[in-house]
Amino acid sequence: MNRVAPKSRQIWHAGFIVDELEPAMDELSAALGVKWADLHTIKRTMEGPGGAAWDLDTRVVFSLDLPLSIELIEPSPGTPNVRRGDSAFHHLGYWGDDLVAEERRMADLGLPCVAFLSDQADPALRRILITQGPYDVLLEATSTLTSRPGLEHFYPSGGPR
Repeated sequence: MNRVAPKSRQIWHAGFIVDELEPAMDELSAALGVKWADLHTIKRTMEGPGGAAWDLDTRVVFSLDLPLSIELIEPSPGTPNVRRGDSAFHHLGYWGDDLVAEERRMADLGLPCVAFLSDQADPALRRILITQGPYDVLLEATSTLTSRPGLEHFYPSGGPR
């Protein structure tokens, strides 16, 4: 693996696969006092290398607390959005601009693409890019160029560029 350090990426969330959002939200709110954004239902196609495609039918929610958000995701069996082993921990999310170039950079490091979502408003842009990371942890690049309503305060510049 290439050991040349890239420019620092801003990690902004940690994703966890949970069976049901509401009980997990209640438990984490009680334990940590976090507040939550609105729940979102995602019904769309996630793409992957070599033309792979998976139909997502899931719900997600992000905590609103800075500096690191907690993302809770209900599993979508048969897709990359399932638990990886026994842990609920799924991925680390960080900001990126050009996610196609980021996919090439990560592949050059031996960290291949697992899946991506194109932006619905501008399909030429990728909304997220999920790559295999070290220690069997996924890494999720999130585009600074696409809108994430309700999460603007997490963007490095306060909103999409």
